[in-house]
Amino acid sequence: MKNVQVVKSGQKLFQYLNWKIESGENWVVDGKNGSGKTTLLELLAGLIHASHGEVAYDFVEGNTWEELYWDKKKKIKLIPTHAIHSLFSGNNELYYQQRYYAATGETRRVRDFFGDGIHKIHELEIPSSLAIDTLLDREITRLSNGQLKKILLIQSLLHEMPRMLLLDYPFEGLDRKSREDLSRFIDFISVEYNIQIILADHHHHIPAVMNRRLTLDNFKIAEQSVIQVHHVTGVPKNKMPFESTLQDRQPVVEIKNLTIQYGDTVILDKFNWTIRYGDRWALLGRNGSGKTTLFSLIFADHPMAYSQEIYLFGKRRGTGESIWDIKKRINYLGPELVSYLHPKAIHISGYDYIRSLHKTFMIAKFETLVQYFDAAAWLEKPVRFFSSGQLQLMLIISCFLEEKEMLLLDEPFQFLDPLHKKLVSEYLQLHLDKNSTLILITHYEEDIVNWTEKTMEI
Repeated sequence: MKNVQVVKSGQKLFQYLNWKIESGENWVVDGKNGSGKTTLLELLAGLIHASHGEVAYDFVEGNTWEELYWDKKKKIKLIPTHAIHSLFSGNNELYYQQRYYAATGETRRVRDFFGDGIHKIHELEIPSSLAIDTLLDREITRLSNGQLKKILLIQSLLHEMPRMLLLDYPFEGLDRKSREDLSRFIDFISVEYNIQIILADHHHHIPAVMNRRLTLDNFKIAEQSVIQVHHVTGVPKNKMPFESTLQDRQPVVEIKNLTIQYGDTVILDKFNWTIRYGDRWALLGRNGSGKTTLFSLIFADHPMAYSQEIYLFGKRRGTGESIWDIKKRINYLGPELVSYLHPKAIHISGYDYIRSLHKTFMIAKFETLVQYFDAAAWLEKPVRFFSSGQLQLMLIISCFLEEKEMLLLDEPFQFLDPLHKKLVSEYLQLHLDKNSTLILITHYEEDIVNWTEKTMEI
């Protein structure tokens, strides 16, 4: 890249960017939320173009612009972080509850997505925890975010091995075993098929083949370095104080003999769980084990709640309390909200988007949250310009605006840089009502130490 400038919708991003990737170099791209990591990957993939300067590839061949375009498309593959929109390109009408309503959405199955290339799957030597044989007859909208990422990665390798593989936050949403297996799988394909890897990431154990690090700051290169030691940065390991003042801690959620089954696939069988006011729970389990589905039942999104024995706030679902009566008492934050947001379709500012989510708006508390997370500058911009981390922070600010009886956090630290992970952790430790009920879905042991008293593994 020589003197590259990128302009999107009149906004100057990279200016005079110079970066050289040598053969045998595999780069980790990191930096603060909104620093330009995803934009840089899109530039490498040819999804956006330099308005000035040159992006040259010595392995892309062709005599005409069209030949060069198709050769680059064949040799460079980008796996985006928000998998759902890659599988439903052109569909802006997706909504995050859609996976629970079989009659209203996409019915395409995983095997339909692979088409004629499905017979090649077993030629890739895929680790067992990344294998997708059991998913082939599942509807795509019923898959977890981690399962969607596995499908996209495998599909990108089926027809022809790329020369360069670009991975945007590949480990977010994956359970620990799947992260370890994906890391080994990346090592395997890089060495076996001579694929160069460029990935954006903040804090995970990275594959052993990664040997260079590029740090961005406000769309500029802040540092280039050789990777010597792989570090993992987690949230602070100080135990959160739990001192509920409630004397009679009645159940806030009771789930009795719950069975969730799609076709012949049983997700949960005769599952029982009681959550009391003021409890702090960590909900654990592999990708696709049913964690987010349980949240959807508690948050009144899943229609199956009516046919099962589920009690929320002392009342059985279907006995008169409306969905909105329940939602008024629960704050929910989850990766599905980001995945289905489709920010490119949102032209209003982050401020206006948050206002649109609330009937009443607490100006003083909103300004306090914006100042605490140092979000004033970027929240003024249209949502379509936000990075994944900024989208997550926008939803976190919206979630914290109102204090409610229950807080459901489904992987709240996804896409956040180490500073903002720390800020979210400290904010909750300082401001979460001691009598509020907290349930956390996480794949990270340090979060269990920090946040919870009890664990439920499914």
